Amino acid sequence: MSGFSSLISHRNGAISLLRLSFSKFGCFSRVGFSCGGAVKHSKRDDYTSHGAFGVSGLDMEKSIYNILTIDRWGSLNHMDYRQARLRPVHGKLALKFLKWVVKQPGLENDHIVQLFSITTHILVRARMYDPARHILKELTWMSGKSSLVFGALMATYRLCNSNPSVFDILIRVYLREGMIQDSLEIFRLMGLYGFNPSVHTCNTMLGSIVKSGGDMSVWSLLKEMLKRKICPDVATFNILINVLCAEGSFKKSCYLMERMEKSGYPPTIVTYNTVLHWYCKKGRFKAAIDLIDHMKSKGIDTDVCTYNMLIHDLCRNNRSAKGYLLLRDMRKRMIYPNEVTYNTLINGFSNEGKVLIARQLLNEMLTFGLSPNHVTFNALIDGHISEGNFKEALKMFYRMEAQGLIPTEVSYSVLLDGLCKNAEFDLARGFYMRMKRNGVSVGRITYTGMIDGLCKNGVLNEAVVMLNEMRKDGIQPDIITYSALINGCFKVGRLKSAMEIVCRIYRAGLSPNGIIYSTLIYNCCRMGCLKEALRIYEAMILEGHTPNHFTINVLITSLCKAGKVCEAEEFMRCMTSDGILPNAVSFDCLINGYGSLGEGLKAFSIFDEMTKVGHHPTFFTYGSLLKGLCKGGHLRQGEKFLKSLHDVPAAVDTVMYNTLLTTMCKSGNLDKAVSLFDEMVQRSILPDSYTYTSLISGLCRQGKTVIAILFAKEAEARGNLLPNKVMYTCFVDGMFKAGQWKTGFYFLEQMAKLGLTPDTVTTNIMIDGYSRMRRIERTHDLLFEMGNQNRGPNLTTYNILLHGYSKRKNVSTSFMLYRSMIWSGIVPDKLTCHSLILGICESNMLEIGLKFLKAFICRGFEVDRYTFNMLISKCCANGEINWAFDLVNVMSILGIAPDKNTCEAIVSILNRNHRFQESCMFLHEMSKQGLSPECRKYIGLLNGLCRVGDIKTAFMLKDEMIARKICPVNVAESAMVRALAKCGKADESMLLLQSMLKMKLVPTIASFTTLMHMFCKNGDVTKALELRDVMSNCGLKLDLVSYNVLISGLCAKGDMAVACELYEEMKQDGLLANATTYKALISGILSRETNISGTDIILKDLLARGFITSTSVSQDLRKTLTVVMEKLKTLQTNMKR
Repeated sequence: MSGFSSLISHRNGAISLLRLSFSKFGCFSRVGFSCGGAVKHSKRDDYTSHGAFGVSGLDMEKSIYNILTIDRWGSLNHMDYRQARLRPVHGKLALKFLKWVVKQPGLENDHIVQLFSITTHILVRARMYDPARHILKELTWMSGKSSLVFGALMATYRLCNSNPSVFDILIRVYLREGMIQDSLEIFRLMGLYGFNPSVHTCNTMLGSIVKSGGDMSVWSLLKEMLKRKICPDVATFNILINVLCAEGSFKKSCYLMERMEKSGYPPTIVTYNTVLHWYCKKGRFKAAIDLIDHMKSKGIDTDVCTYNMLIHDLCRNNRSAKGYLLLRDMRKRMIYPNEVTYNTLINGFSNEGKVLIARQLLNEMLTFGLSPNHVTFNALIDGHISEGNFKEALKMFYRMEAQGLIPTEVSYSVLLDGLCKNAEFDLARGFYMRMKRNGVSVGRITYTGMIDGLCKNGVLNEAVVMLNEMRKDGIQPDIITYSALINGCFKVGRLKSAMEIVCRIYRAGLSPNGIIYSTLIYNCCRMGCLKEALRIYEAMILEGHTPNHFTINVLITSLCKAGKVCEAEEFMRCMTSDGILPNAVSFDCLINGYGSLGEGLKAFSIFDEMTKVGHHPTFFTYGSLLKGLCKGGHLRQGEKFLKSLHDVPAAVDTVMYNTLLTTMCKSGNLDKAVSLFDEMVQRSILPDSYTYTSLISGLCRQGKTVIAILFAKEAEARGNLLPNKVMYTCFVDGMFKAGQWKTGFYFLEQMAKLGLTPDTVTTNIMIDGYSRMRRIERTHDLLFEMGNQNRGPNLTTYNILLHGYSKRKNVSTSFMLYRSMIWSGIVPDKLTCHSLILGICESNMLEIGLKFLKAFICRGFEVDRYTFNMLISKCCANGEINWAFDLVNVMSILGIAPDKNTCEAIVSILNRNHRFQESCMFLHEMSKQGLSPECRKYIGLLNGLCRVGDIKTAFMLKDEMIARKICPVNVAESAMVRALAKCGKADESMLLLQSMLKMKLVPTIASFTTLMHMFCKNGDVTKALELRDVMSNCGLKLDLVSYNVLISGLCAKGDMAVACELYEEMKQDGLLANATTYKALISGILSRETNISGTDIILKDLLARGFITSTSVSQDLRKTLTVVMEKLKTLQTNMKR
């Protein structure tokens, strides 16, 4: 209330208003006014009448002034009043009176509101509009609702004989405070009481609605104006035309301009400039030029401001050349450009990188007598700096000084910012010191520009020094300064420093904005700190910042790269539920994530969703889908998908073909890869270096390195392929794997001659080659060379070395390498664990291997199924069945499902330990988990059950084999026959064999052989020979083992003649006798006292096989055969080893 003075009145009329008000409120008796009785007064028809004190009107006015001046308010109750026009002096007295009244105790809010309303009316009548606005502003705060303020003013309106302009002022007060809805409410209430605001007030309302950009419509207000017969003026039409142009409705705006002319409101230069501005903003420059011609035809001359506006919009849209054409058009129309015109063009050309043209404009400017100012030179300095031409920028700076212009902070800021960004720090420091010497204040923008330039060049320490200098000058960094520092920290990889700067932001009383949060998230993801990025994202949401698509897509991409594609999809779903709809890039990231994992089906599911919501796939989308099919092993579907894309414009390119071709090469399908290569050429899709390298790599991987070399040479001769590091690395790898060490080293020398420096991959291949050559000790030189070239061993290097030393059972060196790896900060992976434990297991230190496994798991390192299988197999081989089961339990805890190899190893050890029931249960469990055990595991279990006499369970297992289709029916039945035969159940096995023959099931050769062996062992060779006939009837031929069984049985019985006949028959069947055959025959011959027919044939064959010499044939037969027998025994012993 400090702005109010006192309440006044002029003569009888104004004081009468106060008196009426006093009589209305009984509270004035409590503040010193005497209201004991009504004050009598008579109506006067002229100003010369006397009042209660018997004085004239002029004298009464003087008396009132005296009373008001000495604050004797009570005397006013005893005076007679009459109304007259109020002047500003009366308004001042009214303010003074109000100030006194509100200080009195005991006043209620309603009384104060009414006093404020009366004072407002008096001020409006006295034409004191600014104080009236101030009073109304206080009144709006006091009353709250706009309807209450209007009611208070309306209640005192007639009492004060006020005018409607008081409501106009109220509307403008609301508009100034941004309370558009309240102003519209006052507009509505005025209509109810028959009042209308002025057209100027209505225009202000229309303009405020346009600026607010809310849901309120200017057309609704215009409709109400016309309904209440408030006649629009030119300003109204200008606002409406601006609205139409902003919406892009230029036809409607032209129609409205025509209606203006017909209605007697011809468009002014402002109207045309409005339309011209929007034409330029929307890029319709031809229409703008046509409108200028139309203006001329209407007799409205365009001025320099009109052209400046057009040129500004053209330059802003990087069309400065067209802006210059307008400059020439100005001269033709005799409109002379000013400094603003040239500055706009110079700035436009400089921003477009056309600094030479900008300099020519400077010369033209001087030619026409215009003086360049700071804006001119700053634009030119910035243009030269942007091109990296510091000499010309400095010349322009000195030229500005020569023109008598003192460089401002902006001039220095442009120069310093450019110098710092282009790493010219010495020059920047010199100008910074000069700036301070010359007394030019270094502002926040200048400091921030320098800090940003230093940070972008990785000079973070200098940036921090500049920040400290900034604070010494009393300038507090703002959020942009801190943002530049955060970027600088991430530039040099200092995440911790970046987070410290965020803490500084909070300590400075600021809050990180969305850009800073996005920067933190992006860089954390880039540095692999995904957990930290998600934590920052959570903080961003809690702070009320809405992430943009860039931030969301960065997180989705990072989750996908980390293999957490399901989490990425869930994250995208959460964003959708929060109202942030994913864009095409979001879907592409997810599709690429699933594609990288080889989950083609899921990738296509996301693709369908993407197209359903209206996003158009790109070549990147199609590439990710193809990658998903290829990585998932669905090459046929990949080929079909690629063929279907040929109908989609610009969908198939070299990258798409390379994706499929590379997968084919990796899978060993070289024929299809070459066919695809030919298809590329036929479809005019040129293969690139990657295409050729993929084919070369595929050929080398298949051991066809010579063909790969010839292919590469041919491609080089045609100019399609340049020698590259990858190609030569493939050659080296292929040669090393083929055992061609010298050729591999030759290609390494060729690499050096061509200036191709071996990278880490090449070095790793060389290390692997030395490991294969069993010369792993020579890798020390390679490791030393890697260290000298600042490309130390990576994870792959250590894994190759660990595997090599483990194979050689050099555990101590393996441990040393592992320690070195950990000290280097390299995190072991599953191959590291496998290689290290492999060496331990190969060295028969199973218990230590198990301890290492436990250590790896406790430290969070990845351990794969193959490592567990290796340990389980080793446990089974050592008979440690309990350890094996413990490992299976650990696998379950870690979420690693045992595979077929794991389970079969467990089954084998159970069978060896005669724990057949447990073995059965384990096989059943495997089947439930979808793992199909090999047939041989069931057969082994059948043999074991029969061996312990559990024939019933064996038959049940055989039936299960048939039911689960583990193997064909005849194989299962034959396995049972063999199992029975092996445990000596001759009758049962024969019955089962006969049952098979009745069911027309053909037993296996192994079944017949086992039965033959059983009969021969029992001395019943006749039955064994009968089985031979049965085999023949079944269409089966004896194999080498069957012949050996029969020959051994016959020889043991002494029937050498039949044995020799079988031997001849065996040779006729194309079977080559082995050591077992000859041992049986020689044993039979030696057991006979006399020579038998057929001995010569056997000796001849032994001679041909190299078991005896030609001289030995003529020597003693028994002695010769005994020597051969010893040789055969030795040979069999060696083979077993």
